[in-house]
Amino acid sequence: MTTPYVSLKDYVATRDAPTDRSVPWVHPDAEAGLPLQSASVRFRVEELVDTVVSVQRAGWLQDGVFVGPNAMPDVYRDVLQCSRLLSTHVPPAIVGGGALRSQGAFGTDARAYLYLSSYFFDTGNESERLFMAGRMCGHIAARQVTASTVYAMLVDQKGLRAVAKRAVGPLLEVFLAPLSLGLRLALARWHRAAEITADRAGMLCAGSLDGAGRALLRVSLGIRPRVSYEDYMEQLRASRTGGPGRWAELLSSEPWMHKRMAAMELFAQSELWAQATGESIADPLSTDELNRRTTALLGVR
Repeated sequence: MTTPYVSLKDYVATRDAPTDRSVPWVHPDAEAGLPLQSASVRFRVEELVDTVVSVQRAGWLQDGVFVGPNAMPDVYRDVLQCSRLLSTHVPPAIVGGGALRSQGAFGTDARAYLYLSSYFFDTGNESERLFMAGRMCGHIAARQVTASTVYAMLVDQKGLRAVAKRAVGPLLEVFLAPLSLGLRLALARWHRAAEITADRAGMLCAGSLDGAGRALLRVSLGIRPRVSYEDYMEQLRASRTGGPGRWAELLSSEPWMHKRMAAMELFAQSELWAQATGESIADPLSTDELNRRTTALLGVR
């Protein structure tokens, strides 16, 4: 009889994964993160982030639950499986009734946790769940959690700025207000590349482009769509316009959906994908070519 979660031995092996691991699937534009070369500055930033996310976590736990062997064990198994595949530590994961787009990895690179939507995980099939859990664990593996959480506070993404104001006080707003526009422009491209990186990690965990694509469509539309993948992509491509649309994309924290889908299609044709999955691909894209085409795809035109 199979258990609904991995063994304690596998859990410990995953938790003790090496910290000097190679993460070849990170998009180059997402490697830099925050320019926090000073250890003292990084410590203060992480201290602030820890304070803010502890308040956020406490709020979410009022209507949610930490997953574990006896609490939503299927989701617990998904998180453990993705952590093991991506060679990262196992993050605490909360499942609550939040919106699908409120899901994410929060905190710092060393002390990250996941927030998962019950609306997605309760009805998702295995490949969809593994994609979503995998892309969040991907942020942890790529050490993007501190930077993405600071970015979320600066631009008031997912309500984090309001949480920060409650946790630290009204003076935080005075400090953040003049920084938001400039840093949003500076970090938006990094954040879009970080989302592409997470999509790649999710694909590796899901094991297929099809499952990853369906998961993204569910997040985008809120339901399992009654529309073909081809029709949906064609509609998205047709909606591309110049003028104000370019500014909306420039300020967006995520690539447009058709670009994320196209970036995943490129990844599925790459040597990185072939090496990770063992899938045979005729004339696969080199890593340099994959990143060149993806960078061109992310450009705002």
